[in-house]
Amino acid sequence: DFVDILLSKTQRKTPTVVHQGYAIGRIRRFYMRKVKYTQEAFCEKLSWILDDFPKLDDIHPFLSDLCNVLYDRDHYKLALGQLNICKNLIATIS
Repeated sequence: DFVDILLSKTQRKTPTVVHQGYAIGRIRRFYMRKVKYTQEAFCEKLSWILDDFPKLDDIHPFLSDLCNVLYDRDHYKLALGQLNICKNLIATIS
């Protein structure tokens, strides 16, 4: 769903037609614009997710212990770290 939402947003917000007579430079700019827009959208959403998730050190000790019981603290931090790596890789590739 996440990918579908962002790709449909890219499709709506950027031009969609490449005509046969366009020069190669214009076609390259067309697709680079789409790639950059998609990269910005992905980074924006991943940054929002990373910023809005509570930090386990800043929440109430009861909630921190509950999170540790329901979902291991190490797995939680590892998952957020993986999202941060993913965001950085997307920025590097584009």
